Amino acid sequence: MTNTLLPPATIGMIGGGQLGMMTLREARRMGYRSIVWDSDPECPASKVAERTITAPFEDTQAAEQLGRSSDVVTYEFENIDAQTVETIESNKPVFPGSPILRIAQHRGVEKEALLKAGFPVVRFLSASTADGLKTAVREIGYPVVVKTSTTGYDGKGQSVLRTGEELESFLKKEGEQFAERVVEQFLPLQLEISVIAVRGREGTVTTFPVLENEHRENILHVTRVPAELPADLAQKATDLGRAVIEHFRIVGVLCVEMFVTHDGRLLVNELAPRPHNSGHFSLDASSVSQFEALVRCVCGLPIHQPRLLSPCAMVNLLGKHLQRLDLAEVQKIEGAKIHLYGKSRREPKRKMGHMTVLGRSRPEVEEKVQKLERLIGEEANAVVRSPGGKLTRTSVTAV
Repeated sequence: MTNTLLPPATIGMIGGGQLGMMTLREARRMGYRSIVWDSDPECPASKVAERTITAPFEDTQAAEQLGRSSDVVTYEFENIDAQTVETIESNKPVFPGSPILRIAQHRGVEKEALLKAGFPVVRFLSASTADGLKTAVREIGYPVVVKTSTTGYDGKGQSVLRTGEELESFLKKEGEQFAERVVEQFLPLQLEISVIAVRGREGTVTTFPVLENEHRENILHVTRVPAELPADLAQKATDLGRAVIEHFRIVGVLCVEMFVTHDGRLLVNELAPRPHNSGHFSLDASSVSQFEALVRCVCGLPIHQPRLLSPCAMVNLLGKHLQRLDLAEVQKIEGAKIHLYGKSRREPKRKMGHMTVLGRSRPEVEEKVQKLERLIGEEANAVVRSPGGKLTRTSVTAV
């Protein structure tokens, strides 16, 4: 095996949020040292890293310092300057690296790259001006989803427009400072799913089970694993995830978010070249977590096929949920585990932690999910199959 880094080598992490924290926690368990670079000295990852560099992400001196202090570098989010990553790459290996970062941090570039490679995506057009937006909407036809090209996450920068009046109101709010947008055809969906693929330095690819995602207000609310899909469709989704990570030659962890249409088509929505919120279940219900997988990739260790230990669901905890959550009650639910990120600033829609729940069957897990939802003030939804086999969600509890 070539280019293998063994403990106590040092892993550098760009970004100190919960993804960085959970990755470095796995690295520490495996015997590695770590250094994190973040603008917040109290970021979650600073609690587990041996050292924290506190500086803006535009600071080239901080980038050089991280490179000098690390044996290998990775990142936990896409909203960083690719040029900064290239600065580090000139001296130390960075995985996944700057090429996929440049693609994934811009929705228009990302969709164009996917389309050019032959991967299925929703119909879209880019717009750099207000007039361009009007033209794109007219060509695609209502309803449309309008998304910012950069920096959007957890539903930020996304709007659904259904009429000309809504378009005019949207543009009025924009004013003179129009930001570049991607306009997508709005499709009624059967499911939203994700495939987390892992590719090592030597090209070995493994995948986690297909994940079923439920969003509320454009923020991931619950991930259920394994997804309730026909076996052939689940295999197609897995194959698609493998094909994407191999095409872009990514070393690391890649989450491929996908849509399942009512006629059974798979469409790639977005790429996240790092651990993903939907993969948090793997800390408690998988033989290998997505975070350990990332450590193995960047250090050149063998990549083992993850094995699902139990049906599982992950429920996100937002700031608004912590205001009413009774932690003692959660502890009474068999198979439930709480993960809190230690963030000091609480906002209603900010991710502050998550809960996982394990069970012997999907119905058992779903019953426990509904208990957790009641404890955080969310309406519980039942997941049922229609006679035709399509998944629907039915409200069963009003909280």
